Amino acid sequence: MGNLLDALGVDFKMVFMQAVGFILLMILMKKFLFGKIKDIIKARADEVKATYKRSEDDRAEAARLKEEYRQNVVKADEAAEAKIQEAVVKAKDIGDKMIKEAHQTVADQKAKAQMGIEIERKKALAEVRNQVVDLTILSTTRLIKQSTNRGTAEKLVDDVIEGVGKLS
Repeated sequence: MGNLLDALGVDFKMVFMQAVGFILLMILMKKFLFGKIKDIIKARADEVKATYKRSEDDRAEAARLKEEYRQNVVKADEAAEAKIQEAVVKAKDIGDKMIKEAHQTVADQKAKAQMGIEIERKKALAEVRNQVVDLTILSTTRLIKQSTNRGTAEKLVDDVIEGVGKLS
């Protein structure tokens, strides 16, 4: 085996020196370079984890805000519906009140009109009564003044009818 290695041109001293140099290089790289690279990679990994966590937190916050907004919209819709129903009930009450007042006004005006008609009817009856009394007095007065023969009675009736025409 020694001949084979010599034939290939492998020098054990050189291989040993290169191995020692490589080990020293690895130790120096581990101490000065790999530690810093490892720290940089760890810092970057931590930054990625923090970014991912912030992203998840933001997503959770957005979901919470979305749910809160949805609940607020539902509450606002319910409140608006309640106000609309309240306004409808209020408007119905006002309408019913106005109709009731209109019916009452019509009833009052009708009662006043009935009273006016009744007063006018009583006045008309009193006027007719007064005219009848006047006619009776007129006819009685004429009857007393004249004698009661047939011709005089007919003339008296004609005069009463003529007097009634004047009183109307």
